[in-house]
Amino acid sequence: MSAPLMTDVSAAIERGVGALIAMQDGDGWWKGVLDTNVTMDAEDLLLRQFLGVLEPDLARRTAAWIRSKQGEDGSWATFHGGPGDVSTTVEAYVALRLAGDPVDAPHLAAAAAFVQRTGGVEATRVFTRFWLALFGLWSWDDLPAMPPEVVLLPRWAPLNIYDFACWARQTIVPLTVVSAHRPVRPLPFDLDELFAGTSRPRRSSLRTWAGRFDALDRVLHRYERRPSTRLRRRALARAERWRGSGNARRRTGRGAGSNRHGCTPCSHCISRASRSTIR
Repeated sequence: MSAPLMTDVSAAIERGVGALIAMQDGDGWWKGVLDTNVTMDAEDLLLRQFLGVLEPDLARRTAAWIRSKQGEDGSWATFHGGPGDVSTTVEAYVALRLAGDPVDAPHLAAAAAFVQRTGGVEATRVFTRFWLALFGLWSWDDLPAMPPEVVLLPRWAPLNIYDFACWARQTIVPLTVVSAHRPVRPLPFDLDELFAGTSRPRRSSLRTWAGRFDALDRVLHRYERRPSTRLRRRALARAERWRGSGNARRRTGRGAGSNRHGCTPCSHCISRASRSTIR
């Protein structure tokens, strides 16, 4: 590294250290704002609707917050100042419909147009489609297979839950429980205006990792049609114990992120939903 560049790097480090020290409290700690995108608030409404505890006043206030974050092109972004994101926009759209916004409202029409331009519901992330499946707006059969038996894999096995980051496995394990039960609680509206009608992509070659994972998914879907009753019961019990035992956070620390109501990440919400389906 050249001397002038080293000087620039050292100066940048000194400025960064100085800025951090300036923000430090006299008692030695730091605090700061942790913002998330509107998916946290949208999913909070979706969960409350699923559990049957959504209150009109909360829906009204949350909807106002979500509307305030909409971009000029009708979309919602995943981070401040970022480009519109189709998954975030679909979740925000559904939440606003839940809150009572009419489908022909200008802001929803703009959102629907953005979703159509960017591939429709078919182009959303898997997690968004899991939420839609809870309300019959997406088929469980068209989601990746996620059998709860994955929690029984030893740590040396490929794709065991500890191969994933802390926040990821806290989401994956509850999702496997929900997937095993496939609950559906229909909404009083559909999302026909958000579907682009695109066909499924062609299967990838088995020579690629994508093709191999596609093949594994097909095998798991076949298993899901007739799972081992004994193994499934054991896996569901293990998954529920795992969620409450501290294993979800062990080794890599706690997850981070919350919505403006103080809720923890979506994994906690999904976990509550999963337990409601077991009872």
